[in-house]
Amino acid sequence: MQVSDEHFRGRTVIAADGKAIGDVAALFIDTSAWTITALQIKLHKAVAEQLGAARSMLRAATLELPVRMVQSVGDAVLLSVSALELRQILPDAADRHEEKA
Repeated sequence: MQVSDEHFRGRTVIAADGKAIGDVAALFIDTSAWTITALQIKLHKAVAEQLGAARSMLRAATLELPVRMVQSVGDAVLLSVSALELRQILPDAADRHEEKA
């Protein structure tokens, strides 16, 4: 079955705890194997603040989510991890947490 990336962009991403965290913004493809390796998620503002994700005034926070964290894809993308567990994959969230301690 062939599916265009346009069919995935804009789909709601829902964490394992049932919280809608954002929308699919892009797919990352490993061209050597022609497989999808990650999804870029445009985080909702409240989720970005909860996770401590970096964002600017003009651009929403994004998160590169490895496909191993995706449980299923239908009308929405369902994750196998909760919204709070996503903090672990943010590149500099741990650094900011250590600075506050």
